[in-house]
Amino acid sequence: MTKIVLDSDGLIKLIKAGCYHKLFKHFACSITKEVYEETVIRGMERMYDDAFQIEELIKKGLLNIEKTKNNQQARRILKNTSVGKGESSSLHLFLNANAMVIISNDRAFLNLLEQNNIPFIIPADLIVRLYELNMISKDEATDALFQIKPYVNKNSYNNAKANLED
Repeated sequence: MTKIVLDSDGLIKLIKAGCYHKLFKHFACSITKEVYEETVIRGMERMYDDAFQIEELIKKGLLNIEKTKNNQQARRILKNTSVGKGESSSLHLFLNANAMVIISNDRAFLNLLEQNNIPFIIPADLIVRLYELNMISKDEATDALFQIKPYVNKNSYNNAKANLED
């Protein structure tokens, strides 16, 4: 099964979008311990609904927590950067696990990935892609985009919405 790595920002946006079940059903989706701590542990402390949803997905085996090992390429890429622990660990996991893509919405991290030719997709574009793959309907995609509209870049939202209408 094709592996996908999610950082905290990407995971939370997909939970808010409500279309994560299709993704987690058809792909091996993984997060790191650091992402788990950011999204679930700290989220539960603040009583965020998405934290409880993520915990439930992990319990059901739809989302995996994977240990990360140091990766030389990741260390080189991350040298002299200020990305967070979740993003940093996600890059190590991505490179060690031969994953297909990283799902993120963190602008600094996305810039770093782009500079190093590491495949990524933002949640808004992923929603469009799920529609293109006939994994969700156009109505589901439109609703998912609407759900994350307050949390994503205006241009990202508008581009995804336009692509959905093509």
